[in-house]
Amino acid sequence: MIKMSSREIMNAQGFGVTKYSLDCSYYDKEFDSIDELIDDIASSGMDPNYEITRNGKGTGEEAIDMIPF
Repeated sequence: MIKMSSREIMNAQGFGVTKYSLDCSYYDKEFDSIDELIDDIASSGMDPNYEITRNGKGTGEEAIDMIPF
């Protein structure tokens, strides 16, 4: 029998692990926070007109709406 901590069990079940990305077929980066995602979009020149995803599911918000102008 393999013993796992409660944190390991939660991570294995997808709890406690949150990754943000974009709903874009060629953008495969993932980040721990929306701020990190937005920073990468700005520094890499990625098109911000894509929906933000949280653990692969759309959030209803586009990255462009999170960028201050």
